[in-house]
Amino acid sequence: MSLNIVHAKLSILIVLYKRHYKDSAAITTLLNNRVRFQEKEIYVDFYVWNNTPSCSPALSGDSLTWLEGDNDGLPHVYNRVADMAFANGATHFMISDDDTDYSSQNYVDAISAALECETTSPPNSFGVMLPKIYSRETLISPGWRFWFFGRLSEQVDSGMNASVNKLAINSGVIFNKSCYEKMSPLFDERLKFYATDTAFFVRYESYYSHFYVLDTVLQHDLSEHTSDSAERAIFRFQEMIRGFRVIFERKGYLFHGVMEMYLMVSSLRKSISYKNTGFFRSYISSFRGKK
Repeated sequence: MSLNIVHAKLSILIVLYKRHYKDSAAITTLLNNRVRFQEKEIYVDFYVWNNTPSCSPALSGDSLTWLEGDNDGLPHVYNRVADMAFANGATHFMISDDDTDYSSQNYVDAISAALECETTSPPNSFGVMLPKIYSRETLISPGWRFWFFGRLSEQVDSGMNASVNKLAINSGVIFNKSCYEKMSPLFDERLKFYATDTAFFVRYESYYSHFYVLDTVLQHDLSEHTSDSAERAIFRFQEMIRGFRVIFERKGYLFHGVMEMYLMVSSLRKSISYKNTGFFRSYISSFRGKK
């Protein structure tokens, strides 16, 4: 038993969207892990942010705070609850979508091992811990970044990993207090729903040379994103345009020229694929709001 682990307090935020809390894999599996956290002497408390209150009643329980919003942007939600969690004594703060499955038998053990590593590593060795996340058989996080292109990795080693040109999805990421103090606000509130994770990890690599990959595998459901209606896909594309321009606003002319060419070509390809000119029109109209 490590004395430092005894004092770990992990605050966990689950953002609930368009579903009943009973149908949330994240809420169900994380609450089921309470005993394992206690056995590892990790104190946990939970925040559930219901972003569509009409879809679920409130859930009550010990060490559980229920919050509600009206489809608020994710950076606003993450930042607000991070402030609350660390103000209430958290040493670590985790964010999760409502559909990530944390039932892996070694999940809590992997977090405990990461906390042990943190206590024995030099200060500021890493600011976040993150799981290996799969969608069925495909590793989707962490991955690689080349300029503004995201690329999947075939495999990733557990433990310390270099952060340069790396990406990860938000769900399951654990921030330590050092990261919060250095980077707060953690997320750029000019963004709303998409590209928030890319924005964070592009910033993160300028603060920390490494992150820690938990020795565990989690499942995350991507079916919602692979079966988008044209209307939903257009909205996601609009968010991607905004996200790219915010994230890479300090890059040079060459970078921006290549990026805008990519966005224009993507708008044309998507318009053809979906047989809907809304993608191209969204790209053209996006310049009206640029300063």
